[in-house]
Amino acid sequence: MHFLPVSDPRSFTIPVVSSTLIIAVVMVLLSTKWMNSEPLVVKSLPKVSARLVQMKKTAPKKTVKKTVKKSKPSKKVLKKKPIKKVKAVKKVTVNKQAKIAPVKKPEKVIKKAKPKPKALPDTDLMAALLAEEQQNDLSRLLEDELRSQRADEEQQAVMSYIAKIQQLINSQWHYPPSAKHDDRLLLRIFLVPTGEVTEVQLVESSGNAALDRSAEQAVWKAATLPVPENPALFEKEFRQFLLQISPENARL
Repeated sequence: MHFLPVSDPRSFTIPVVSSTLIIAVVMVLLSTKWMNSEPLVVKSLPKVSARLVQMKKTAPKKTVKKTVKKSKPSKKVLKKKPIKKVKAVKKVTVNKQAKIAPVKKPEKVIKKAKPKPKALPDTDLMAALLAEEQQNDLSRLLEDELRSQRADEEQQAVMSYIAKIQQLINSQWHYPPSAKHDDRLLLRIFLVPTGEVTEVQLVESSGNAALDRSAEQAVWKAATLPVPENPALFEKEFRQFLLQISPENARL
């Protein structure tokens, strides 16, 4: 280690000297204080008899914050229900000594099976079917005969009334001079149930306009024609009907 001169800033001589001086001063001060200090006297403390007592620790009271919820005002208004009066229940005294009658079980009802119809032999069945068909055929024949009889009777009645009507119209018919006995015309006549004429229509002309007009006038002159009293027959045949007439008594 090389000591540099004091003027040189890199030398350690000044710091070393100053530190040794400080250490020496501290040592002197400490030694003088210890020399003048009085001896310490330790006094003994009086003896104290003590026992350990276990203390119960009281748990700290927890402060509970009550959270009060603000109740919202209910919009619905509850109606007070009327209080029903409770009827006093009568006490029923039960006689324990009374004997309970045993309940009889319902007897089983045995249904008698209905006797099954005996099957007919094939011969009897065929005979019964044939007899039934024959009876149906006879009834149909009778009905057809009755219808035909009624139709014949109605047709005869219609023809008789048509003949009477033609006779009445001919009695009121005045032929024109140009009429011929072979001229024919067809009229449609409308009647009411009393036989009165309500309308006359020319359906087919005879070719002679004067003869056609005279025939229509003859029907109107007759006014009331003979009709059947049976309303069903009148509605069917004479409410409106066709009448063919010809001037049979004409000169030509």
